[in-house]
Amino acid sequence: MKPNRLSTKKHTLRFAVILSALVLTGCASTQSTTSSTSASSASSTVSTVSTSEESGADETDSTGGAMNGTIGSVIEANLSFKNKDFYIDYSTEDTVKIDLSAPKEADGVKVSGSTVTITEAGTYVLSGTLTDGQVIIDAGDEDDVRLVLENASIICTTTAPIYAKNADKVIISLPENTESTVTDTVTGTDGNDELTAAIFAKCDLSVNGTGTLNVNANANDGITSEDKLKITGGVLNITSADDGLVGKDAVLIKDGTVHITASGNGIKSTKSEADKGYVYIGGGTVNITAEQDGIQAETSVLISAGEVNVTAGGGANGEQKTGNAMFGGAQSTTTDETLSAKGIKAEAALDITGGTVTVDSADDSLHSNDSMTVSGGGITVKSGDDGLHADNTLTIEDGTIVVEESCEGLEAINLTINGGTIDVTASDDGLNAAGSAVDGGFGTAGADTLTVNGGTLTVNASGDGLDSNGALTINGGTVYVSGPTGDGNGTFDCDGVFTINGGVVLGTGSSGMLKTPTTDSKQNTISVSCTGSAGDTVEVKGADGNTLVSAVAPKNFTNVTFSTPDITEGETYTVYVNGTEAASETCSGVVGGATGMDSFGGGPGNMGGQAPNGGMGGQMPNGNSDGTTPPNGNGGTPPQMPGNTSDT
Repeated sequence: MKPNRLSTKKHTLRFAVILSALVLTGCASTQSTTSSTSASSASSTVSTVSTSEESGADETDSTGGAMNGTIGSVIEANLSFKNKDFYIDYSTEDTVKIDLSAPKEADGVKVSGSTVTITEAGTYVLSGTLTDGQVIIDAGDEDDVRLVLENASIICTTTAPIYAKNADKVIISLPENTESTVTDTVTGTDGNDELTAAIFAKCDLSVNGTGTLNVNANANDGITSEDKLKITGGVLNITSADDGLVGKDAVLIKDGTVHITASGNGIKSTKSEADKGYVYIGGGTVNITAEQDGIQAETSVLISAGEVNVTAGGGANGEQKTGNAMFGGAQSTTTDETLSAKGIKAEAALDITGGTVTVDSADDSLHSNDSMTVSGGGITVKSGDDGLHADNTLTIEDGTIVVEESCEGLEAINLTINGGTIDVTASDDGLNAAGSAVDGGFGTAGADTLTVNGGTLTVNASGDGLDSNGALTINGGTVYVSGPTGDGNGTFDCDGVFTINGGVVLGTGSSGMLKTPTTDSKQNTISVSCTGSAGDTVEVKGADGNTLVSAVAPKNFTNVTFSTPDITEGETYTVYVNGTEAASETCSGVVGGATGMDSFGGGPGNMGGQAPNGGMGGQMPNGNSDGTTPPNGNGGTPPQMPGNTSDT
């Protein structure tokens, strides 16, 4: 069990749902999409409304399927997209064309040397090369200004090449088969205000289309909006000396392809108001390589669709933390821990309801200073610290999670698994409930909880497999834990009450810190001493010869602990290793076989106790990647627990 490593930075707010579902009135649409997903009690749902690309003047808010039904902890009103955020064919519109190679004044356009200033609402088509100059948008407070970049190149050595000084909204459109470039050299100023990005907007800013925009931010950030930054299309290639995309109110990505290489953070939102400071990804592809955090939000992060790939701080090998400090294990191998290098970080809430997320990070891959919920999608992470970490609650409702490499796989004060398929590899604890104000340890039960109610969970941990500084409860699901090979940790460990009330459980590991459930459990458990090696197949069979559960052990072991609804008092159960009988035990109570040791309190279960809760009936998941669910051991195929065939 690892000491509490709770973040020293305390969150100042919770970005919870504070508005009921709003009725969003949509306009006539060329397409419509309606989808929904199951929601937890903490989530709110809305009906999706289609978007229209017909009129940029239409101000009607439209979600455009942004929420995919479930929106978690983010306020739905702030996820809306307007029709003008999406690409519109400008060939039929009245436009003002500006040749940046030789700019001339026109209606709504002023030229002073190499500075081009746009002063009125409208659509402006920019082409050519502005070698060392600036495009300024200084229109009215209610004006929308659209910049269409037709193979334009804007280079500035003294300030931000594109500066939206004043407007209601600026829209950058990227036509098909075009490629434009914006390059800066230094951070400019406008009076006392720093223009901290190559494209800097003091108003809302949207980017759309199917063309390409290259942003070479040699001074500071790539693209910054002091309000909301929305991306609904285009291919953005951003290289920045600091952050890639910054939307101080919010960053919302609905479509397009975004490539970011940043010396700072990849994507960032900074305001701390409850309805601001969030990052939303609801489609498209986002690829981030950042020296610091990949995605950072002052309040919340929601990912509901799309593809997100993040490398932060050089990846898991950038700051690899291994071993258990309590038992002399190695710790951080880096020298600079002052910079945060997390994959995706939220101050208040991190929700993933869909899409695919892949993270390789030096620090936590997914991190929230308060709560995290996964209710869908596919997540694959490598971490130099925790795979998924929440300072308060971490809840997994559904989805697929693979932690390929970590110090600890999943960690929170209250860690609950209700569903999904989870595969964790950890150099320390696989799952760890720790960090509460009443934290346990060394015989004292804390307020921390680790609860498994469903899903398929596979853990390969060099430290404790499942560890709670408070209570450890398994009520259902399919759980296979390959625990430690050394005697300083246990396959299961807790400082409070350990109960198994349901599900299929198989644990292999060492015997020195053996922890078995208490007699308060509602399902029978048997623990036996037997040895095996990495790659061996472990099977548990009943007296009738049917296999109840089996797995391939990824590491050496000296103990096997198992529990299924089929274990009946008075019956004998046999453990086979590679087809050879290794141990057998007759169930004489709730907990039978090896008695374990009283490891820092919350001692092992004893013989006798409650009767079993009866046969299982129905089917059990086998945890395989194809999601198949063969029948249980009554004459059929037993649950097959997946296991990593290589030692760690």
